[in-house]
Amino acid sequence: MSRRRARRIETDRRGVSETLGYVLVFSLVISTIGAVMIFGFSGLEDRQEVEQVNNAERAFDVLADNFDDMRRYEDPSRATEIRLAGGTLSLGENVTITVGQGSNGTLDPDMQTQTNVTLRPLVYESDGGIVVYEAGMVFRSDGERSLPRTSTQLVVTDSTAAVPAIVTGSGGSVEAISSDRTVLVSADDPDESNTIETIDAEGEELWIEIESPRADGWEQQLRSDGFDEVTRNDDRVAARLESDTGETPERVTLAKTVVDIEFR
Repeated sequence: MSRRRARRIETDRRGVSETLGYVLVFSLVISTIGAVMIFGFSGLEDRQEVEQVNNAERAFDVLADNFDDMRRYEDPSRATEIRLAGGTLSLGENVTITVGQGSNGTLDPDMQTQTNVTLRPLVYESDGGIVVYEAGMVFRSDGERSLPRTSTQLVVTDSTAAVPAIVTGSGGSVEAISSDRTVLVSADDPDESNTIETIDAEGEELWIEIESPRADGWEQQLRSDGFDEVTRNDDRVAARLESDTGETPERVTLAKTVVDIEFR
């Protein structure tokens, strides 16, 4: 009798152990699935956002080439497709480029010794980051700092410093677009709108100054392109224009290519 009761108790203990084990395994599976759903989907969304910005950057590279063709070959118009994927495409706040005589990172206040141009950059913005086309340059930004993705197009010799400026803007009103669709960025070069202005050195130093929210990116690229004297103060960056031999050019030219942008 006692042996039967012992066997019954052992059988009961095995039943409790199997049930408890099943509950523990089931809880572990549910916890694992929950963790995968929370962290896995979050990581996937982050990756998708980054890839959306990467795609926008590649489209901006194509756009930069198209605009450069308008400058170099005087193409009357070009169009570039950009997939927004939930992002926003717009024209940003004004950027001003000035060239002229100066010293110690400061341009001469005499307006007769300088010339400038003001443009509006093209800006793509999403949760994953920001891509900007500005005066021939492409930048990637997280809102706090900017990284240049292309080189400047400045050419400096002993005789001339050439500063090309692609002046993006709008002939009319261009509203920002937020969408998942693909937008066609149409660019037209208005007739007789391109000019070349020249400032002579007259024995003085020649400088370029850029006033832009991406001044940090400009500073980084100017230094990378070999300009030794570069200064930055908030949204202003300036660089002394010198040839590879260390000579100040006799003159600086600012070549403006005006590009009117429309979103379709």
